[in-house]
Amino acid sequence: MSDTPKHAPLDALRQQIDAIDDQLLQLIHQRAGLAAQVGRQKQANGDTAYYVPSREADIIRRLLRANNETTDGINGGPGGEKIPDAAVHGIFREIIGACLSLELPLSIAYLGPQGTFTHAAARKQFGSTGKYFACRNFDEIFDEVESGRVAYGVVPVENAFEGAVTHTLDLFVDREVSICAEVLLDIHHHLLARCALDDIEVIYTKAEVLSQCREWLQARVPNARLEEADSTAAAAAKISENPRAAAIASKEVAERLELPILATNIEDHHGNTTRFLVIGQHDSPASGRDKTAVVMSTSDRPGALHDLLEPFHRRGIGLTRIESRPSRKQLWEYVFFADLQGHREDKDVAAALADVSAMPDGFVKILGSFPVAERL
Repeated sequence: MSDTPKHAPLDALRQQIDAIDDQLLQLIHQRAGLAAQVGRQKQANGDTAYYVPSREADIIRRLLRANNETTDGINGGPGGEKIPDAAVHGIFREIIGACLSLELPLSIAYLGPQGTFTHAAARKQFGSTGKYFACRNFDEIFDEVESGRVAYGVVPVENAFEGAVTHTLDLFVDREVSICAEVLLDIHHHLLARCALDDIEVIYTKAEVLSQCREWLQARVPNARLEEADSTAAAAAKISENPRAAAIASKEVAERLELPILATNIEDHHGNTTRFLVIGQHDSPASGRDKTAVVMSTSDRPGALHDLLEPFHRRGIGLTRIESRPSRKQLWEYVFFADLQGHREDKDVAAALADVSAMPDGFVKILGSFPVAERL
């Protein structure tokens, strides 16, 4: 494009864009061919790990670094314009997902119906070419993955402002699945209805969403009755049953059901982010910037929690999160969920986990190691 005069005719610029699009498509076809070769090689070697989160993390991280380098044609240099990191992430996640489907079409379970935030998180991670299966609840997602009927599942684990999704945590204790990736999704809530704001009598949505929009609802629709639904998409479907009903859901749900949006971004905190976990039958190889999720427990005695954490403190291993939950096996007995900095195969992490396992009353279950997801 550097040979084009600054004020070139519009048609000439469009012709150059068309030529570049053709080149991009050819390169994508070349990439897809190489991905198919990788799949055949894995099959010949008996390697069933077609989805390798650490490899994908390496690709995305490298491309984001390149996007931010000040070189010719990048970051506003002579050859082009820098595009946002989130756009680079989205474009290449879609390409990676499409190429991965040539190795092996992936089946992914999520909390349905279509248009939920869990569905959006799954598509953000795997792209639009995966085979998606809507589940009625989190238990069903774990069932589908544990039984092998689907390859992966996506479940929410915590919200930046509301904290842990406790039902998800509880399921990890007894289920035989592994965490292989995490996904960060910016959450924006919209008020959907076919009536005016003053005419709304009832508002449907998930309990977690109600708590994330409570201040806005009290200020704008204080007299509306608030009703819980199984999902935001299910809440939106209820609008057809009552002309004075509204729902809080995503833009995707509004578009799919052709519902008017009365108010946008009604969440009380506009930095609202939910962290989702990808579960499967394996975790991820080390990527160089990883977390390891564990659940630990010990007997109910003074200093018990200190003893569980001391092996990590002694080796300088940071904990990015720790949550306590009732064990559901004995009264006032608790288990502790923690995210550790590092991969389970790292020398210090492995040694610390071994120390906990060696405690006379200690228990540790490794839920999986996975690449750190960074908010763009």
